[in-house]
Amino acid sequence: MMNNGFYPALGTPLDAEGNINKDSYTKQINAMIGSGASGLLCMGSMGNMSSIKDDRYSNVAEVCVEANAGRLPLMVGVMDNSVARVMDRIYSLGDLVIDGVVATTPFYYKSTDQQIVNFFTMLAAESYYPIYIYDLSVVTQSPITENVLLTLMGDENIAGIKTANYDMLQKVISDGNVPEGFEILFSGLDIFDKAQQEGITKNLDGMFTATPANSKLMYDCAGKKDYKGVSEHLAKIVKLRNEFVKSSVFTAYSYAMNLLGMPGLYQPDYHGRVEGDAMEGIKNCMEEIGEL
Repeated sequence: MMNNGFYPALGTPLDAEGNINKDSYTKQINAMIGSGASGLLCMGSMGNMSSIKDDRYSNVAEVCVEANAGRLPLMVGVMDNSVARVMDRIYSLGDLVIDGVVATTPFYYKSTDQQIVNFFTMLAAESYYPIYIYDLSVVTQSPITENVLLTLMGDENIAGIKTANYDMLQKVISDGNVPEGFEILFSGLDIFDKAQQEGITKNLDGMFTATPANSKLMYDCAGKKDYKGVSEHLAKIVKLRNEFVKSSVFTAYSYAMNLLGMPGLYQPDYHGRVEGDAMEGIKNCMEEIGEL
């Protein structure tokens, strides 16, 4: 069983040629562990997995495994548009010691419920790592419904789900349908405080990496059931997220990570960089919330 707490989706610092900046990545991982993270996601959405070169993909995972050194549970993103292509990613990981792989539904095709069940069932049958479902319907167009989740939870090689669908989780949990050992990682950042109070106590998001100070304070408060403190620090994390949204999330995030002393390019190669007022706004916000 995974521990309660926060699970950062790590950013992936690359150079102009697409190579991982090992020192920067290691610093980020150490910062998250030092802030009290309960686990790590390598190459999730904030980790820009879908934009990383195929011939650099496994190296990013290798660097992450080495930097983590077995200190925390570690999942690796393997998102792609067919079971065959996802398995290519899994095979490229070789025998890396990780705790599971994370996959969305295929994001190029809108899928029916039965096609989603087929996809994850086939993947679970072939993968030698446990599968974590990544419900990201804003991108994939194909949400994980309650019926799909109930079906997939019965597969012994499907280990958990990351989702922001709070109502579905509440329904499934309250009905007593969650098998023992099946992990629920809630990703609805704006209501992490509400979720904590309702007993959904494992949260996953990329914003944790840009807010190590507030992340630590927030989950210190959660451990003491100080929900007012949880809400206060969450508000600061959301404030920075909202600042990112004013320009372009990935370019803004990249700038923020560089301000934190973790250099690299964290955005898709065609996104450019933040400039002018956006830079000032991000820096001022990070100073205001105590991250700089």
